[in-house]
Amino acid sequence: MQSLYEIETTIKRVSKSKGLSWGVAEEIGKAIRSLEQSNLNGLESFKRIIDYGLDNLTKLLQADQSNTQKLCPIHFGLFFYDQSHRKEIHKTFHFDGLKEPLIVIPFILKAAKKNLVYFDFNSKDFSLSVTPGNIFSLTKDKIPQDISNFSLSLTTQREVNYSSNAWDKLYQLSLDTFVEESEEKKLSGAGAGLTDND
Repeated sequence: MQSLYEIETTIKRVSKSKGLSWGVAEEIGKAIRSLEQSNLNGLESFKRIIDYGLDNLTKLLQADQSNTQKLCPIHFGLFFYDQSHRKEIHKTFHFDGLKEPLIVIPFILKAAKKNLVYFDFNSKDFSLSVTPGNIFSLTKDKIPQDISNFSLSLTTQREVNYSSNAWDKLYQLSLDTFVEESEEKKLSGAGAGLTDND
């Protein structure tokens, strides 16, 4: 079995030999390493892209470009990693097709954490949600090699997954940590005082 370092280095070299810049090659090397470390078939997925031919795939250069068939997962992932901080792309986009969507996951995970963005990736084949806390959920155990007619939504607004009753109860309990204000308490050192040494 090859080490993760060997996998990352080999992917970088192959990427460079296929015409990608060293910067892109480094990113895809890290992405495949991350997938393999997570017991996902990143190496096989990358090999299928190489066999298909990078020149036969469409680079995503703008979120609203007209040709979105056979999108390259490397450039798709890098686009949203680089651009997801921009408020004008915090909306839903529709795309025609993407090869090897598994490869997109490490880029979206990094983008979500770096830019505090939530991603929802939906197709008839599978769905993927990613949060800034590196939590993601898939609707299928196996990610398909190709997907078509899918959408990607970006937002900085998180969903509220708790009831107002739960929040109110916990907030009331948190108030028990407050000290009632009085001159005697102030003199004995209650409160923040004049100096803050946190």
